[in-house]
Parts: sequence; structure tokens; C-alpha cells
Amino acid sequence: MKNVLLDNILRGKTKFLNLLFLVFIVSVTASIYYVFAADTSTFNQTINSGTLTVDIVDDTYVSVSAPSINMSTLSFGFTCQTSTGTFGTTTQQIYVKNPDAADGGWTVSLAGSSDTAVWDSAGTDFDFNDPNSSGCVDGAGDPDSLGGQMTVDASGGSISVGSCSTCTTTGVSAGSSNSFSETVTDDITILSGAAGSDDIGDWTLQGVSISQKVPAEQPAASDYAINMVLSILAN
Repeated sequence: MKNVLLDNILRGKTKFLNLLFLVFIVSVTASIYYVFAADTSTFNQTINSGTLTVDIVDDTYVSVSAPSINMSTLSFGFTCQTSTGTFGTTTQQIYVKNPDAADGGWTVSLAGSSDTAVWDSAGTDFDFNDPNSSGCVDGAGDPDSLGGQMTVDASGGSISVGSCSTCTTTGVSAGSSNSFSETVTDDITILSGAAGSDDIGDWTLQGVSISQKVPAEQPAASDYAINMVLSILAN
């Protein structure tokens, strides 16, 4: 009888020890799961400022691969003449983007591809930056023997906001009328953004007036052309 009783006691202790062991295993397992399992993950994102740019684009803001303007056609003349054209149209508009790259403002300028650039032709060339006799006659101030002067007037141009939905044209203004003169006026401002203009924005400019003095007796030709360059600088 005593042996049976002892047996039962020992069995009870064994069950109790087994239960304690099981509780210990469950406790340890639960602790490990809690420490190493994460239910969230941190995603990081950086957005950098873009680049201040100027371009010639179409009405959908896509760059025009070979932008150009056609000046009014002239006939051969024995006196100095003026040809005119428009820089910046619906299909070839001047386009500025400031993606938080120039908070102090910016300036867009037009210049010849070089100070010595000319209206080039297979025949006789003519100049774009000789002010002598209002551009009609070659002067002594430059190294070539060609007359001719170009005037740029952006004052009557049309300024609009580009694709930015929250931008305004406040602080954005067109340049005034000015003429090229070698070593004196080598570039002309056509558009500028003041420090108070939107730090993030895009704008278009159309309707810049171009006039070119053509010297008397300039030979007839259909291949006169000159390369002009747009540039933009942060203030």
C-alpha cells in the first residue's frame, strides 16, 4: 500500500515537472518570437533640387531638335534695309525651369555663338554686332570689314506659366530693347526672374522681336544664317 502511494506521489511530481518544463519552453519560445519579429519597416526617400535650365520647346514642353526663326525676306537694295523676325512662338517657345535651383533669381540672355560670328553665306557675309552708322556700314571697332547689326526687343513678349499648377509670373519680366555691339554688348537679357519670383516654377516666353540691319548692296542669296545661343544664370 505504501509503495502504491509513493508511486502516485512520484508520478504527480513528474507530471508537475513536465508541466513546468513545458511552460518554460513556451515562455522562452514566446520571448524569442517577440524580440526578432518586426511588423513595420522604415522606407526612406530623398528628393533633390533640379537644374536651372532654358530651352526651346513645343506646346507640350518637348525640346525642339533644331529650333530656328525665319527673318522677313528682302530684295536687293542700294540702301541699308531692315529685316525682322519673331523669336519664341507657340511651336518654338522659350522655356525656363527653376526646380528650386536659383532661389535668388535668374537671368536668360541671348548672344551670338561667338563675338566674331556673322550672317554666313557661300557668298559675302554680313555682321550682327557692328553699330557703325546704326548698323548699316562697317566700323573700325571690330576686326572684320562687314556691316550689320541685330536688335533684340523682348519688352512686348508674352510671359506665361508653364506646366506648374501653383506658380505665378510675379517677379518674372521680359528684357528691354537692346542692340549687339562687339566687346560692348555681347549678350542681351530677354527674360529674368527676381529674387521674389517663385523658387520652384517654369515659364514660357513668346514674341521677342528681332530686327537686323542689312548693309546696302548686300548680294542676293538664300543661305544667310547665324547661330545664336540662349543661356541662363542664377543671380
